[in-house]
Amino acid sequence: MSNTSEHFTQAAERFDRSPTSQQLSAMAEKIWPLLALDPKQHWLDFGAGTGVLSVPLAQQVAQVTALDTSAAMLERLAAKQVANITILNQDIFTGLDQHYDGIISSMALHHVADTQRLLNCMRQALVSGGQLALIDLYAEDGSFHGDNNAKGVKHLGFEPDVLMQQAEQVGFHQLKLQHIFSIEKRTGQSYPLFLLLGTAR
Repeated sequence: MSNTSEHFTQAAERFDRSPTSQQLSAMAEKIWPLLALDPKQHWLDFGAGTGVLSVPLAQQVAQVTALDTSAAMLERLAAKQVANITILNQDIFTGLDQHYDGIISSMALHHVADTQRLLNCMRQALVSGGQLALIDLYAEDGSFHGDNNAKGVKHLGFEPDVLMQQAEQVGFHQLKLQHIFSIEKRTGQSYPLFLLLGTAR
């Protein structure tokens, strides 16, 4: 087991109780009004973890597929027994066998080295007109996670202009990026998060 896999396996047990996860749970209600959700849709939650977004999203749409590479995280989500959440334990780069009305992701983007390749995979997995909603950190000094290598951190946040350009290049339009939330750490530091919205051409 790699150091990163070991980290997420150990983190799964306490993940829902962590201050960061509890703050992210509270963020969900800020996001839903900004999306065009309806009860017939099927959404993909990329990097779903224990379901911080999957569980509340499942109350808004017909089906949520929760994708993550951490089996331990997904076991925690499966134990919540939400009928319209499907668990998918795989790497997105191995290919997805269906298309989605929307893809949402919270705090997973910075764990993937090739951001543009990931955005392209997301575009290919969406129906035409499908919605993209990505939540992650603005560029930061590396202090958010602390031990970045062990925690699988590939990017110390993101510069909005660069991310939006990458999304446009792979086939997203109607792009909007805004501050959506800030995570407060016990150290007293505050880390702003953005929400990037887009539509698949």
